[in-house]
Amino acid sequence: MRRRDFITFFGGAAATWPLVVHAQKSLPRIGWLVFGDAERLGPVDQSLKDALAQAGILDGRNVEIVFRYANGVPDRLVELATELVAQRPTLLLAIGGDVIKPLFEASKGSVPIVGGVSDNPIRSGIAVSLARPSKNFTGITFLTDEMAAKRIELLKQVAPNVRKVGVIFNPQHFDDEVTFARRGAESLDLELTAYPINVIADLDTALKGVEASRADSLLVISSRLTGVVAAKIAQYGQERRLPVIASWREFADSGALLSYGPSRSFEAKRLVGYVQKVLKGEKPADLPIEQPVKFELVINLKTAKVIGLTVPSSLLGRADDVIE
Repeated sequence: MRRRDFITFFGGAAATWPLVVHAQKSLPRIGWLVFGDAERLGPVDQSLKDALAQAGILDGRNVEIVFRYANGVPDRLVELATELVAQRPTLLLAIGGDVIKPLFEASKGSVPIVGGVSDNPIRSGIAVSLARPSKNFTGITFLTDEMAAKRIELLKQVAPNVRKVGVIFNPQHFDDEVTFARRGAESLDLELTAYPINVIADLDTALKGVEASRADSLLVISSRLTGVVAAKIAQYGQERRLPVIASWREFADSGALLSYGPSRSFEAKRLVGYVQKVLKGEKPADLPIEQPVKFELVINLKTAKVIGLTVPSSLLGRADDVIE
């Protein structure tokens, strides 16, 4: 090699060396398990994704985000959780207790997990307490057990003549909302009967039970499963002129009369703070699991008209959103 070519070769190599070193520097890796699909994130996951971007946490720039999508198939969650753990992520991210539980079990305590859950994280075994989780999960709980009695009160306000409440719930969802709802019903001298559904196919049997009991109203305990069948439950209520109430606004959007509970999209945005803290090295075991701070009352006036119900103006005045 001639001297000029030799200098050119090593001079060019020296000039590019810092870039090579920089390119080899690994970014923090976030493993994100999504219940839905890549084409259309659910509103809660999308809220979290937008909030991460707004906070400057950007895939390919200062973090690497590895997604796995269950495409709405619960049986895939365990396999996908195992795949994500094998990616050696800095932290794992998910929305929903049914999604976080497989991550928790696959990680065996070795990877920090940040997420939002609507079931009880203590009963599900992913935390020792809200104040001091003591394990590898932390984040936000959408838990609304205590609000179940409040929803029964709202039902009585919007439909004063109701006497029998049918409750549709998923017993695999770790919460005590049925118990709290029952207490609320007893205080208002209402009869409450619960109908469990473990899979979608159970809904028809549950609704037959509701009809046989002559229930004049429905309370839906919000969960991933009941959310999937929300529109069918709402249609059932409209056809039989029964008020249907739940906690997540998605139920009111699907045709239920009323929803009252935490704004999950708002609460999901609060998870960004947890992601930032864990990326800086803080341990989930020491970060308190926070409870909801923003609740919303949504009333569907179109449904009220269909079932022949006049919503009191005092209740409409308190609504955060009215669907007309």
